[in-house]
Amino acid sequence: MREEILARARWLLEELQLPPAEAMDWLRDYYPELELEERARCLRQAAQPPAAAVTAEE
Repeated sequence: MREEILARARWLLEELQLPPAEAMDWLRDYYPELELEERARCLRQAAQPPAAAVTAEE
């Protein structure tokens, strides 16, 4: 599920070019069970290059 959320966050930021605040709202709509902190963490990781995102998880 986490990879799905990260993929959706990347799509919102990169493909739709939404600002982070708007992407946060969209993630809330897609995944209402996620807490604010978890949505923010997913967006931060999605905004990083893939190699940096892996390092941040460790």
